[in-house]
Order: sequence, then C-alpha cells, then structure tokens
Amino acid sequence: MTQEQEKTQNKPADSQIKAAGKMTVEEAGRRGGERTAQTRGHEFYQSIGKKGGEVVSRDKQHMASIGRKGGEAVSRDRAHMALIGQKGGEARSRHLKAQQSNKQRQAQTTGGSPVKESPTNEATQAAAEGGREKAG
Repeated sequence: MTQEQEKTQNKPADSQIKAAGKMTVEEAGRRGGERTAQTRGHEFYQSIGKKGGEVVSRDKQHMASIGRKGGEAVSRDRAHMALIGQKGGEARSRHLKAQQSNKQRQAQTTGGSPVKESPTNEATQAAAEGGREKAG
C-alpha cells in the first residue's frame, strides 16, 4: 500500500469530522470567503482582480501560454467553431457589401463609373504601396 493510499484510508470522512464538531478545509474556505465578501464588499474584489490582471498581463510568456491553452480548448468544440466561422463570414460579407455600396455612391457623385475591386486586389495594391492600408 502506498503512502497516499494510507493517508486516504486513515482520513476521517466529512460526516465524522462534522460529528466531532470540526469543519472541513473546504467549509472553512467557503465561510471565510463569505465573511470577506460581507466585510469588504464588491469593490474589494474588483480592486484585487484588477491589480492581479495588471500584474499577470505584464508577463508576455504567461499570456501567450494561457491564450494558446484557451484556443486549444475552444477549438475542440467543433459546433462552436462552425458557428463563429459562420458569423465571421456573414460579418465580412456585410462589410464588403457596404464597401461596394460606398464606392458606387462615390462614383455616382463624381460622375465616374464604380471601380469593382476584390479584397485580394485591394490587399495586393496595399502591399505594392508599401503595406499602407488603402483608404476608402
């Protein structure tokens, strides 16, 4: 028998601890958290959360690591990925249609014919101009 198994076997059950008038570590933590919430209030938790977030966000390696782990976890849900991909495609389509409408309106006000450019042509032209984004 391993030491871990011996510890588990010799450990009294929660019901035995409560019968003896003692509380578990879990219960003590819960009660302490409730007491802190009552005495310190919501603003206290906001403050320490903000401070912790500022400290953690300075560690670029840590942020990259948690971002990678989050991305891996999210990407396992194929239905979710399909849904966000569909929403992204719809948003892009709306953006391109609005862009096309703006170009047609500009062409009508200037008397010229609308220039139809695909996103690929715009990206190629922007790259040729030194990576600057094309206005319009």
